[in-house]
Amino acid sequence: MDSDVRGVTSVDDELFVLLNQKDNQVAVYSIDDYQLLHYINLPGLVPRGQNDITSCVRHKCLYMSDWNKSCIHRYDLASSLIGHWLVPGKIRGLSVTPSCNLLVTCYEPNKLIELRGDKGESVREIALQSDITCPWHSVQLTTGQYVVCHGVGYKELQRVCIVDDDGQVTRSCGGKKGSNVGQLDAPRHLAVDKDSQSIFVANYDNGRVVLLSPTLEFVRYVSSYQSRPERLHFHQATRRLFVGHGYRSSVTVIQW
Repeated sequence: MDSDVRGVTSVDDELFVLLNQKDNQVAVYSIDDYQLLHYINLPGLVPRGQNDITSCVRHKCLYMSDWNKSCIHRYDLASSLIGHWLVPGKIRGLSVTPSCNLLVTCYEPNKLIELRGDKGESVREIALQSDITCPWHSVQLTTGQYVVCHGVGYKELQRVCIVDDDGQVTRSCGGKKGSNVGQLDAPRHLAVDKDSQSIFVANYDNGRVVLLSPTLEFVRYVSSYQSRPERLHFHQATRRLFVGHGYRSSVTVIQW
């Protein structure tokens, strides 16, 4: 790839990679042999390191976040129509909930916003408690619980947290920055195995992908890299974990 990877997702047998460039921002690959099929151009999407991509199989669409414009670009795969939804906040990460709503992680103010996946209407907003600094990404488990990863720098907490509907932390993994078992260093992105509800964590500055149980107990390291893992996507049908490396401009595939 000739551009930094900003996100990875899939719909059926196609893999979509968000690239950090002004045109043809989404590269489309075959999930079977990883052959490049074509590009999707999204007029107006400003390239930025904080942008992210996710997808919904039920609605057959892609969602791309735009940090500069505080909006979501929704691309319909059947019609190629593009919609734009404004979001009140700086968007950091995107995921799709088990009910096929869009979950948006926002920074300053730090909150989660759940939107209807078809129309973009607000379902709920959850203000995160004050010590959840610099949130990057969030997912919702089938239990209804929200899981958030946050932290950057030397003085802030580096954690993956389960939060309730009031944004209060009920369970967490991590704490002070470190590289030992149970410690994290800039956890950037999450992915969930729908079968087990286990959680993969892209531990950016430690160069690792960490596997946690649904209750955030450390299970093991999935893999370590010379380049920092920044985006994750778990393809349920093939049980492949896709790891996007921003600065290496590549995607690593792990058969799970």
